[in-house]
Amino acid sequence: MSEMAKALSDDDLRLFSDFIAMLPKPVPPVDAGDPVRMQRAQALAQQYRCNSCHKPDFSGAENVPRIANQREDYLAKTLREYKDNSRHGYDATMAEALQPVTPEQISDLAYFLARVR
Repeated sequence: MSEMAKALSDDDLRLFSDFIAMLPKPVPPVDAGDPVRMQRAQALAQQYRCNSCHKPDFSGAENVPRIANQREDYLAKTLREYKDNSRHGYDATMAEALQPVTPEQISDLAYFLARVR
């Protein structure tokens, strides 16, 4: 993103951010989710301590993003990219945290987080 935005002026960035702020939120899934899968993924979120940085309700704080009610496909893609180190954060925390997480667990975590109310 930095490479793409470096030619933009401060006014361009303000206009862009104002536009993004006005976009409607994605609609979360209407279903509450499969109870077995939700419970399994909630246990994974506790095991991998997702709630220690993203808060117990996964609402995020400061530079830690909200992950509750995000799109499931976006969450899965982002988690996979952190795991394979093709997506970089401010530090290596997410890459390290995701190393022991299997692809199936990433799928379950994304499913769960998209449905957290």
